[in-house]
Amino acid sequence: MKKNKSNKTFNHNRFLKEERRKRKRKEKKKRLRLAKVKLNQKRKYFRRFAEVIAPEKLTLQLGYSEEVLRFIALLKDLGKSEDVINIRLHKVTDIGEGAIGMLLSVMKELTNAGIGLRGEKPLNTIARNKLEQSGFFKYMRGYVAPENLKTKNIIIHTGDITTSQVELEPAMPQVMETVWGVKGRCPELFGVIGEMLRNSCDHAFKTDNNVFWHLGVSHLEKENTVKFSFVDNGVGIIQKYYEDKLFKQVKDVFKTNSKVLENAYKNGIESQTGLPWRGEGLPTIYELYSDNIITNLVVITNNVYLDFDKQKFEEIKVPFSGTYYFWRVNNNCKPAYFV
Repeated sequence: MKKNKSNKTFNHNRFLKEERRKRKRKEKKKRLRLAKVKLNQKRKYFRRFAEVIAPEKLTLQLGYSEEVLRFIALLKDLGKSEDVINIRLHKVTDIGEGAIGMLLSVMKELTNAGIGLRGEKPLNTIARNKLEQSGFFKYMRGYVAPENLKTKNIIIHTGDITTSQVELEPAMPQVMETVWGVKGRCPELFGVIGEMLRNSCDHAFKTDNNVFWHLGVSHLEKENTVKFSFVDNGVGIIQKYYEDKLFKQVKDVFKTNSKVLENAYKNGIESQTGLPWRGEGLPTIYELYSDNIITNLVVITNNVYLDFDKQKFEEIKVPFSGTYYFWRVNNNCKPAYFV
């Protein structure tokens, strides 16, 4: 009797187990079918618009910058002929603050021209979190995970001709706190950001209505480091120089655009050539670097790439119509703050 009961229990359990297997196989088939439907819908959706796929390394570090600049240039070109553009970041595995600012800058330019923008975030978790934390989605619609809303790691400010430099002042005490552990003011740093802002407003754009700049501030608190990026979508420093009737004489002295710009920062063109020259605010920016108040200074404008730490002053194949700055403040820098 006990044996029959045991057999019945065994058969019943085996039946239940088989039923569970069948149910799981059925559910798996359903999930795969739904995933395939969604993928087909997604493909149809993206085929409706012009598509631009961002490079895996969306960073402006030397070695990756030209591919990023090519991506930015393609976006600008599509803006001349397309009504809607899909910007796909799904393959991005590494994303830099400067590239985020540059992308935001060109997207602002496109939306101002009436171009519709759609897109995908990085599938890579680290890259996606970095993008969400950057403040990028304060200016572009998109979901941000709750944990990425609470960080102060990166703040991006978007400004135009009407934006006062004073609006950026609250960011400085936070920078000093991250680097030195004290909330303080840094007039030199604040003044140089103001110099960049004025250069954008006064020289970078053809009309006041076109003036847009972006400042990114990234806090790496465990490293006592803050990374800055500043970008405008103007004509670029070298292009503006070409409008000066004396530029040919300047070019005769320095031979290449990279040498012109390197010397414009380091010594000032007027002091070296004796020619009357505007734009002497650039040595003020370099002085902050040479005084060790900032480090890792990088400049990209038109066909010139300057990396002062690595002593790389080169002409690049893919030009950027605008001006981009990157620098860091860390505890190896000179503490130039006031409480």
